[in-house]
Amino acid sequence: MNVVDASVALRWSIQDGYTPLAQELVSGGGMLVAPDLVVPEVTNALWKMRRSGLIGEEQANRALAEIPQAYTMLVPTSGLIRRAFSIAATLDHPAYDCFYLALSEELGAPLVTPDKRLHARTRSTPWETLTVLLGGGTVAV
Repeated sequence: MNVVDASVALRWSIQDGYTPLAQELVSGGGMLVAPDLVVPEVTNALWKMRRSGLIGEEQANRALAEIPQAYTMLVPTSGLIRRAFSIAATLDHPAYDCFYLALSEELGAPLVTPDKRLHARTRSTPWETLTVLLGGGTVAV
C-alpha cells in the first residue's frame, strides 16, 4: 500500500520525466490511497494547465476521469484535519501536503511524492521514513 499525492496522480495522465515511475505505481497492482483532497488538487492543477495552454480540454477530461479511478481508496479529509494541522505546524509546511503525511502516518504506509521540498522538510523528523521521493527511493509496487 502507498499513499500517493496529487503530484504523482497528475503524472498518470500528463507526460513528464516522472510519468513512467508514476504509471508503474498504478500498473504494479498495489493499493493506492489518498485523502479525498487529491481530487480537487488534481482538478485545480489540470485547470491551470488548461488555462495556460499546456494541455487541451480532451486531455484534461481524460485525466479527470482516470485519476480518481486509479485509487483503491480515497479517505475523507475530515478525519485527518487535526493531525494534518499539527504536522503542518511542526514542519512549517503547507497543510495540503500534510494531509497526505497524516494519512501515511495513520496507515503506516509510505507517502510517494516527487515534491523535493516536502521530502526535505521531513528529514530528521518522525515522518522521514514515511516519505519516499518518486524517482529517488525504493517504492513498493
